[in-house]
Amino acid sequence: MTLDGLPVIDADESETITVAVSPDDIQAGDMKNPKTHLIAIAVRRRRGVDDERVSKGEVLIRRGDVWFRYNRNSCKAKIQFEQ
Repeated sequence: MTLDGLPVIDADESETITVAVSPDDIQAGDMKNPKTHLIAIAVRRRRGVDDERVSKGEVLIRRGDVWFRYNRNSCKAKIQFEQ
């Protein structure tokens, strides 16, 4: 499988991703759009992430010239409220 002309590799099932979702992410996010999903916005802030897509079943993260596909169950989002 390819995405944007680049290979997609299944990430190791033991690898998990944790991101902090801020109130701004929630307000700006669109749950129906893979590029502007609130988790995609939070993932975008992580170091080493060049691009991302989020859908109901998976999270795709591009690092360099390769997309890594994560099962949505291996991704943990933490809601972060700033005071």
